[in-house]
Amino acid sequence: MPNIFEPQNAPTELSRACFDFSHVAGELEESRKRLSAVFDTVQVGIVIIDAETHTIVDANPKALEMIGDGKEAVVGSVCHCFICPEQSGHCPITDHGQRIDNAERQLLRPGGDSITIVKTVARVKLYGRDHLIESFLDISDRKRAEEELRHSEERYRDILENANDLIQSVDAKGNFIYVNNAWKRTLGYSDQDLASMNIFDVIKPCCQSHCATMFDQLKSGARIPRVEVEFLAKDGRSIILEGSINCNTSDGQISTRGVFRDITERKQMEAELTQSEDRYRKLFENAPEAILVQSGGRYLCANKQACQLLGVERPEEVVGQSIFSFVHPDYHAMVLERIQRIQDTGEPSPLREQKIVRKDGAVIDVEAVSTGIVFQGQDAIQVIIRDITERKQVEEQRRELNSRLEKMVEEKTRHLKEAQAKLIQSEKMATLGEVIAGAAHELNNPLAGILGAIQMLRSSALAHPIDPELMEGIDVLESIESAAVRCQKIVEDLVRFTTQARCNFSDMDINEVLRDTLEIMSGPFEEQKVKVKLQLDPEVPRIEGDFVKLLEVYVNLLQNAKSALPNGGRIDISTGLVKKYGEPLQVSVVIRDNGCGIPLQNLAKIFDPFFTTKPAGKGPGLGLTVCYGIVKRHGGDIDVRSTVGKGTEVTVTVPVRQHKGATNQAS
Repeated sequence: MPNIFEPQNAPTELSRACFDFSHVAGELEESRKRLSAVFDTVQVGIVIIDAETHTIVDANPKALEMIGDGKEAVVGSVCHCFICPEQSGHCPITDHGQRIDNAERQLLRPGGDSITIVKTVARVKLYGRDHLIESFLDISDRKRAEEELRHSEERYRDILENANDLIQSVDAKGNFIYVNNAWKRTLGYSDQDLASMNIFDVIKPCCQSHCATMFDQLKSGARIPRVEVEFLAKDGRSIILEGSINCNTSDGQISTRGVFRDITERKQMEAELTQSEDRYRKLFENAPEAILVQSGGRYLCANKQACQLLGVERPEEVVGQSIFSFVHPDYHAMVLERIQRIQDTGEPSPLREQKIVRKDGAVIDVEAVSTGIVFQGQDAIQVIIRDITERKQVEEQRRELNSRLEKMVEEKTRHLKEAQAKLIQSEKMATLGEVIAGAAHELNNPLAGILGAIQMLRSSALAHPIDPELMEGIDVLESIESAAVRCQKIVEDLVRFTTQARCNFSDMDINEVLRDTLEIMSGPFEEQKVKVKLQLDPEVPRIEGDFVKLLEVYVNLLQNAKSALPNGGRIDISTGLVKKYGEPLQVSVVIRDNGCGIPLQNLAKIFDPFFTTKPAGKGPGLGLTVCYGIVKRHGGDIDVRSTVGKGTEVTVTVPVRQHKGATNQAS
């Protein structure tokens, strides 16, 4: 179809008229050419549509480009195939009488897709017919940009609204332009509150002067990389914020943007950490116990007590030293095991005793407990050490005292048992003494009568001539007399045991008594090959005693010792002075043999009258009984200890001085 702006065949009358107005035709031609040039070159799509038929009668190159088809396919087609999606009879211009002026529409393309355009429709008369001139501009790029901008703004807003940091924008007067949800959530203010508030309403008074100065610096172009400020929450809480602020100028208006992070909890933790570190430092320095921190086998620090414990003047003498510098070699393995256990399990090492070596070489006892800590950013072990040297000494002294006390208790218990046994023995002997005294008195009279009768019978027999029968009778009388004399001797020994016997006390030397005793027993000892060792203490004082009776005691005891050594052996005799608290001085005589010993069941009976382990006819068994009585009348004691197969030890103790009452009574 020819360009609508090209000249058409006009009637003859018009030609004649134009001929009359040639200058007007020339201007029209120039105008036509200008319009044609604009139509062809303008970067806006233009189509001319027959308003009656809705047929596209012309389209400029830009319109064809936007439609995406050639002029042959476009011109002559119904407009709703490309320009308007409405069907026939529903044209918004011709059918509905609407006006389209810079309205956003969709331009249809042959491929079925569309592009967004801004369209303007105008009605014109061309060649006597109504036409629609539709111009449209491709805004798809702008729409895409707007869509991307919208998405970007949504993402930006989403970031702002969902950020954990507090974000705010404030104008030059301090009025709030924008705050995000985190800001409102943290400080507790609503949008209604912020509408009537100024930034200085939320800044804590102590920070307002600093913030005002900072705002002035921002306005003058200064850059402030880091800000720390305290805001007041709606409920009165103080919120510590850390962040950055920058200045923004838009349309001549100055505003500030701030991004903050709530560090209130961190500040509290830092304050608590500082307080904790300060407490730890003071505790470390002033602790009554020695504290050492070590890592990698070397000491990192030491407190005052540790320096005092190790014998150094300054901590610098310890820091950097090997942990084994002060550990006793016997405990190196234990220390390594303790460190390995802490590193493996993380659990503290229990309290353990060990020894350390001070700087001066002294070895002291300590007890230590270790635990894993973090020191100056590295894993370390803290050791708390306590000097227990004095305690160990006290414990050792206590053990010694307990041992001595136990021995004393055992000794006292033994003494009590011995005293009890002696008391029983004494009571028994006293009772026996009374019985024996009465029995001796009753026996002496019959024995005297028997002996008298024997004398009379012997005299009468001797008066007659001697014959064998008479001699036999005299022999019988002599046997009877011998038995009676023997009984009389036994009665005499029993009488000597009783209290009726008397001791003649005089000043005497106990060592001399023992020497005389050995002279008496020297012959029997030589015959039986018994060796005697005499250890007499020359410092032993003279005593008040009966020389003869004590001599009898020691002779009797040595005879018993000799009897325990049938195949020879050894007897040790010693004297000594006995001093006991609260008791008078005593002299002791100890006779010890290495013979057969006395069985335990016989030990309690040895002082009983007539008790003997000798065969019948070898003695009446009154020797120790008499000895017991003599020693008791001297105010002393006799103690016998014996172990079968090892020997017997007899200890005789007598006081140096006799009580006056006892001496007079004995006299």
